Amino acid sequence: MNGQAVELAISELRRGLEVGMANVEGQLALLQHLHDHQARRVDEHARLLDELNERLNAAERDQVTRAQLDARFRHTIALLSLLVTAASVVVTAAMALVD
Repeated sequence: MNGQAVELAISELRRGLEVGMANVEGQLALLQHLHDHQARRVDEHARLLDELNERLNAAERDQVTRAQLDARFRHTIALLSLLVTAASVVVTAAMALVD
């Protein structure tokens, strides 16, 4: 091979190498962009999970259980029974005084 052929071969190799490096750089840039996007999504999902966890904790803390509803109902019935009994005593006493 003469000097020009070697120069041409080296020049073609250099061009091929530059094209390959440009492709690799483009792919790396795309991967970096995708990684950044995924990182933002992970952060957003983590924030959403924290928010939902706080809401769930608040709901569990403030919820009324069946046992609590039953106890409240029993107290209400007991109070109403006392009021009816007191009213009937007052009415009976008033009727006795009227007669």
